[in-house]
Amino acid sequence: MIGAFEAERPSVGIFWVVEPTRGKPRLLTAGCSLEAAESYGDCLTFGPGHHETWEQWRTMHNADAALRMLARVHEYEDWPRGRIVYDRSKDRFVLYADRKLMLPGTIARIQRQFAISAEQTTVETDFHYQSNETPGPLS
Repeated sequence: MIGAFEAERPSVGIFWVVEPTRGKPRLLTAGCSLEAAESYGDCLTFGPGHHETWEQWRTMHNADAALRMLARVHEYEDWPRGRIVYDRSKDRFVLYADRKLMLPGTIARIQRQFAISAEQTTVETDFHYQSNETPGPLS
């Protein structure tokens, strides 16, 4: 489903936490398996970026109508976002995220969505993912 990539096995990808309705944060995701991931140095990553994915959601006719409207009304950098890559040299996933998402429950929810364990994940903030909005925590 568009905006709701849910992995069955460990995967990489990008995500946002949006709150189109006050008090109802939603995790939006796009990703792929490690086998389908692109090489980027020592890492495996999901190829499309946040901007490219957001633009695609704006125009996809088969996308969820609410997602399409959200993408049309907001810019991709309005909401806290992040990326998960797999570092082959360290045999670890790295979850980069806006510091606003550094809540244990939110990080755990993102890890579940991409089927990665806390034990095999390093979590880091990254200035590339700073946003304008602050949604509530995910449960």
